Amino acid sequence: MTGPLSRRTILQTALPLLSCLPLLAGRPAEAYAASSGDSAVIRVGAYEFPPYVDETGAGVTRELLNLFNATQSERRFEMVRTAPQRRYDDLEQGRFDMIAFECRNWGWEGRAVEASRPFLRDAEVFIARAAPGIDQSYFDDLSGKSILGRLGFHYAFAGFEADPKILEQRFRTRVTVTHEGNVRSVVAGRADLAIVTRSFLSRFLQREPELARQLVVSQRSDQIYEHTLLTRRDGPVTIAWLDTLLDRLAADGQLETLWRRSGILS
Repeated sequence: MTGPLSRRTILQTALPLLSCLPLLAGRPAEAYAASSGDSAVIRVGAYEFPPYVDETGAGVTRELLNLFNATQSERRFEMVRTAPQRRYDDLEQGRFDMIAFECRNWGWEGRAVEASRPFLRDAEVFIARAAPGIDQSYFDDLSGKSILGRLGFHYAFAGFEADPKILEQRFRTRVTVTHEGNVRSVVAGRADLAIVTRSFLSRFLQREPELARQLVVSQRSDQIYEHTLLTRRDGPVTIAWLDTLLDRLAADGQLETLWRRSGILS
């Protein structure tokens, strides 16, 4: 059994370790990750929003994140599934760190989020079943017409209201969980109109050309929106860092290549 340590022995052992503390405290967490070769993981929320996210989780969002991961090694972007109505709380509560293909006026007002620069323009358009007398003037007045939309989406004609009960009572708009089903319902005569994402409709009708002949697509847009990335304020990735990454991908043509490959741009 050994005896008690002397004060001199304790000091001789502890002082070299204590002298390192200021150096260790001055190193940010990112420096540790970089020195160990690990990438910081950024979780990206994604809800079904074709063509950006389809029912399987595939789509343009996943391809964009693959591009982010292939272009740099500081951060690794991983997709986390959420729901349209739940995405706000999920981001604020830290279930994920950012969300792509979003607009601030889709219910994010007053929330602790930051937005990147816009990087893609898209729109919502109306469709009607082709029939004698149905032309572009049919979309001028929506009153009295039954409309199909998507649950959790925000539409300009309804003042960006997303509550299903209010949409049905005030705007004769019933919300469902599928763009494709809404298109087919209009063709079958079960609703006067549907409102769909233009990029989705373009891709869908390329796959279903026989339906294109049975539809009239409005030249009028319900809204033209500019997609951004939204991050949780004070989260693990900054808007400045994301804007720099977007600028780099735009400058070398990789974003445009992705949009064209995905059928968003023709």
